[in-house]
Amino acid sequence: MLKQCLITAGLFASSVFASTDLTLVPTHTFSYERNFNPFDATVGSGYATDFIYEPLWIFNVWHPENDYPRLAESVELSRDFRSVTYQLRKGVKWSDGKAFTAKDVVFTVEYAKAHPEYPINIDLYNTQKQTGLVTDVVANNDYSVTFFLAQPNALAHQSIGRLYPLPKHIFDDIADPLNYPNNNPVGTGPFSEVDAFTTTYFKICRNPFYYDAANLHIDCLRFPHYSGNEQLWAAARRGKIDWMGEGINQPGEQYTDHLDTNKVWLAPGANTNLQFNTTKAPFNDVKFRTALSMAIDRQQLRDVDTFGLTSPTLWPVGTGPLYASWYDEQALQPYKKLMQYDPQATETALAEAGYVDNDGDGWRDQPNGQPLTFNVSVPSGWTDWYNAVLTIVENFRAVGLDANVEAMDENKWFGRIPTGEFDVYVMWTSPGITPWKVYNDMFSPNNMVKGRVLDQAMHQFQSESIQRWLADFALTDDVARQHALMTSIQKTVADNMPVIPLFANPIWYEYSTRRFTGWVTEDNPFVRPQVHNGIPERLIHLLNLRPIEP
Repeated sequence: MLKQCLITAGLFASSVFASTDLTLVPTHTFSYERNFNPFDATVGSGYATDFIYEPLWIFNVWHPENDYPRLAESVELSRDFRSVTYQLRKGVKWSDGKAFTAKDVVFTVEYAKAHPEYPINIDLYNTQKQTGLVTDVVANNDYSVTFFLAQPNALAHQSIGRLYPLPKHIFDDIADPLNYPNNNPVGTGPFSEVDAFTTTYFKICRNPFYYDAANLHIDCLRFPHYSGNEQLWAAARRGKIDWMGEGINQPGEQYTDHLDTNKVWLAPGANTNLQFNTTKAPFNDVKFRTALSMAIDRQQLRDVDTFGLTSPTLWPVGTGPLYASWYDEQALQPYKKLMQYDPQATETALAEAGYVDNDGDGWRDQPNGQPLTFNVSVPSGWTDWYNAVLTIVENFRAVGLDANVEAMDENKWFGRIPTGEFDVYVMWTSPGITPWKVYNDMFSPNNMVKGRVLDQAMHQFQSESIQRWLADFALTDDVARQHALMTSIQKTVADNMPVIPLFANPIWYEYSTRRFTGWVTEDNPFVRPQVHNGIPERLIHLLNLRPIEP
């Protein structure tokens, strides 16, 4: 996504920095706020997870056969798939010198139970709704923990392994973790010491007790802030930024032609969808949702709005070309028309569903006669997505719908997601080893709780059938059975259209070989290369970097 930030960092741009300091731009805000809370999605997690706090396990989405154990050294599922046991890495210390043990893992899970509004990434079982995965966790000894499951699940490790443990001796005293800024973080990751912090620049340096220090060849991470895309790219072109994930529409002109060491690789990525809020009218009407899919000119989105860098998504199932091997084309063929631009078909479908102009103001009304107006929300600085939303809104207005662009600051946009209070959002998908993770994130009821709605489940559409098929998928290692279950899930998504697929994003990845070697490349794609939050492999990428001697 082409992003724009609004605060100047001219002081940094002209400074001289050590060769072992890595300069990176993982995200943008209007200004930096000192917050390293690893589960604050609006501020802290972008910098705290992976760099300051490590998970139990890092899954290698591109190469599932080569995962990376981190705070856990090994994992074992019980024969009945009702529990998962982790052997923790011995000798790990928190950055204040305290030992990391099983007590911290157990505490984190219990803390999640005690503070359900605090979005710790563990799928807890809800006794009232009888949904969720983890019922309990116990410490077998100082370096072994067992998670107990509400039902058998052969894929439980893929969920539980992503847990980022918290230090018990710190958070035990925090009564309101949701609003805790964690100014001076205590973590197990490679960086923990806040060396400098202003609203336009900050720097975090080595954890003095990092267990994997032998593989860490970077002293500090530098996070500069620029006043806009022009200043950002001006600095990047001169080799001032080592690693970033910026949307780019002309890689040569904007970046690579200026220095031989400026590199870009835009590998195919995850899908981008429109997420309807199905808890409110008219988005709770499947006929309305389905009609809108045919109103969208996806060719314009791909060729013009996203600069020809995105790829087509063929089926209205929420996932894109990353999972081509999981599509039964014969079963999905009847739904292909929903992905084709056909305004006339949209108008006919809307009229048949009762969406007509009752009061003569030129806009369609709801079937009950109430006015119909809605917003499509997008961060104002994400140029490609903003362009796409402009086209989508124009498409909707062309068929008589009073749709509007709602552009806002990135922080505000992210901050509103957990509330569940919005009309339509444009949102990416979060890929996994199989499409099971995408659909589990998208349709788990635990991800749709008001106040802590997750970005993947913003539609808030619940399907008992999809939940059952996901559970069945997790209980079998029969590939044919898994494919049959996935086809049932995809057909149900296409029948109900809680999300409208738009296109598949490229993976935004720019890097400089001026000062470091060891980067992910097209010839050596050992992990997903993004620097963005939500890509735990960024830690492995970082640990592979080596400074080039002057």
